[in-house]
Amino acid sequence: MPVSPSLRSAALTGLAVSLLLAGCTQKSATGSDNPVVSSSPAGSAPLTSAASSSSGPATPSSPAPATSTSPVSSSASATPQPTATIEKGGCPTSALSIRAIRGSGAAGHEFAFVQFSNTSTSSCTLTGYPGIQLLLAGKPLGAPAVRTGKAASTVSIAPGTSVTAGITDDSTCNAAISDSVQVIPPNRTDKVVVKLQIRGCTLHVDPVAPS
Repeated sequence: MPVSPSLRSAALTGLAVSLLLAGCTQKSATGSDNPVVSSSPAGSAPLTSAASSSSGPATPSSPAPATSTSPVSSSASATPQPTATIEKGGCPTSALSIRAIRGSGAAGHEFAFVQFSNTSTSSCTLTGYPGIQLLLAGKPLGAPAVRTGKAASTVSIAPGTSVTAGITDDSTCNAAISDSVQVIPPNRTDKVVVKLQIRGCTLHVDPVAPS
């Protein structure tokens, strides 16, 4: 059925009035011409303060322990190692003239002396037993001399003077005869070889003593 122009005009008028009334109702409810716009995104919870959301008061963190940075002193040095001691005033081997002197014999024994002469310009001393080893053609003959056990004393040697150490040989063995003897001055390690002919049996040596 066709709508008359009068009915269409009445319907449009009613729709306009309804829209006007709805706008007025919203204006009176908000008290503002502008619509309220939320700053929070749709569907998100309102923001809260970090302090209010904490279960308790914040505890300050402990500082890291300090580390020493003191440099090692450059003046530190290794402990010096002890050195071998040498008898104070003892005669150096370079200041001595050494020779072996064959002595008189007795039944079953031969005797000899090792003489130490001071060739320097200063007095020096010797104390104790020399080392004695017979040699033949440059090789040891028999065993080194055994110390007699006599008490040793310090002997002073003035320039140009000498001291001696006695040697006793048990000549009853059937051994070869030496052509030289190796001598080590008391409290020294230097070896000096001098001529001496004596049978290579058991030897005993005395400490140095005044000549």
